[in-house]
This record gives sequence, structure tokens and C-alpha cells, in this order.
Amino acid sequence: MASLSQHCVDWGLYRYFLAVAKTSSLTAAARSLGVSQPTVGRQIQALETSLNAKLFDRTKDGCALTDAGRAIVEQVEAIEAQTLAIERHTAGESARPTGRVRISAAEGLATYWLAPKLPAFNRLYPDIELDLVVGCAPLDMMRREADIVLRIGTPVAEDLICKRICPVGFGLYASERYLVEHETPQCLEDLSSHKLIESAGEIDNLAQARELRRLLKRRIVAVQCNNILTQFAALQAGAGILALPFYMADSVPGLRRVLPDQFHLALDLWLLVHRDIRLVTRIDLTLDYLSQEIRKDAERLSGAELH
Repeated sequence: MASLSQHCVDWGLYRYFLAVAKTSSLTAAARSLGVSQPTVGRQIQALETSLNAKLFDRTKDGCALTDAGRAIVEQVEAIEAQTLAIERHTAGESARPTGRVRISAAEGLATYWLAPKLPAFNRLYPDIELDLVVGCAPLDMMRREADIVLRIGTPVAEDLICKRICPVGFGLYASERYLVEHETPQCLEDLSSHKLIESAGEIDNLAQARELRRLLKRRIVAVQCNNILTQFAALQAGAGILALPFYMADSVPGLRRVLPDQFHLALDLWLLVHRDIRLVTRIDLTLDYLSQEIRKDAERLSGAELH
């Protein structure tokens, strides 16, 4: 098959090719690109026509690369990497604090810490639009799926500037309603007879949930859930005991920390940014603002003010 350099094909068609190659599915590719499945199908057909080659075999399990598809996928990935690098460098040329900044944070941190900080930021920089990506799923910063990421715990990152700001503390909490109906646990062993709110699905691997499982040989799970905000609502309603970061629980009435001397966990809070866009004015200003606000709230985030 001829190399890509011998064909004049709209680069946009290759974006669809890569999306299908990575997901092995027209539907998943459409979801990642924010378009309809028929659109993806049409673009793939147009690319195959332009290259005079079949790139995918449609199977019951999805879309599998043909030999022709496998022959060009590395070339297309290399072109995409060069294109993204040019975009990142070009973005740095703007000195005006305008444009969009995409920030990624886990749901609890985004809801209980980041969201209350947004009005003050908007007053400082009214021309910077913040785009929040909420969740625990890893994002590809090379592809600008996020400009800035707030992460709790040691990050695994290449080509990123990783800035450790302060520790985040975690404790065990129960509602006063729950403790009226159940005796307050005096030691970890007592938790074997208490109801727990457990993590599942995409939050199954939360550090505080793993730590509690490590400490307890026997557990009674009253509720398990894949959403930390729903877990928090169940905690307030008296469903059981839940391990939480201090910043979520410290300002909510009706909650009591239990076993503070026996369950304590601290993980570092990091700010991540790709080195190619670190000096973009809007990115730099947003990073500085977040860093300053985190440092202001360091005692609250770590739990130091509770002691």
C-alpha cells in the first residue's frame, strides 16, 4: 500500500480513523468525538475511498483493523502527535488572559472545594472560561482532554509538570442519627458489627476505601455505590459509616468523626499541567490561583484545624 505522503486526504478523516482504531467501535468513537455514529461511518468510508483500501473489518465484536489499517496506524499517530505539539506551542503565543481552560478534578473535590472558588476567579479574570471535567477517569493531557488536573495521590505522568501542594486528610464519619441507633465504635474491631457504606464501580479503588478494607477483617456493607456524592447523601441519612476526605465532612452539620486515632489517612494533592502549555497566560493565571487557594485552605484540606 502507498504511504500517506502520496495521498492528499483531509486530516480530519484520520481523526475518525484513529478514534475507531483505539476503541474498536463506531459507537465508542462517536462518543469520544462528540458526533453521531453514522457520521463516523461516513468519514471512515470516505477515507477508505480516498486511500483505495479497506481499513477495518466489521465483526460481531466491533471494528478490527485490516492489514492496510495496521500499516498506517503508526504513521497517523505520529502525525497527530506532531499536530498536537504545534497546537500546544501555538497556544503559548497568546499573552492575553482570555480563552478556555479545562480543569479536571474528582467529584468530591470539584463539588466541595473547587466549585466554591469559581466566582472569585471569574471576578478576577472574566474573559477566561473554565471548563470542568468531573470524575476519576484518567485523561490524556497530550490530546488536551484537560489543561490542568487536580489529583489526590501520587500521579503517574510523563511530559507533565507535577506540583505537589499539600496533603489531604481522610477520616471515618457517621451521622448523629446513625449513632443514636447504634453504639459509637470504640475501636476498629467494633466496626465489624457496624454498617458500612462501600465504594463500587469507577470509585471502587478510592484510597480511603482500600485503607478501610485493609484494616477490617469482617465488614457489614449496608450500601455500595459508584458515586461519592450519593454515598455522602446516604451517610447524612444514617445509612452507615463512611471514609471521607475532611474537606467534604468538616462543614456539614449532623456528622461526627469516629475513631480519629485509629483511622487516619493522608495523601498529597497535586496540580498537573503539560509543560508545552505551562506558560500560556490563561493557564499560568489559573494555576497560580488554584495554588494560592489550596495553600489558603491547607489546614482544612489536611485536617490540621480539627486537632
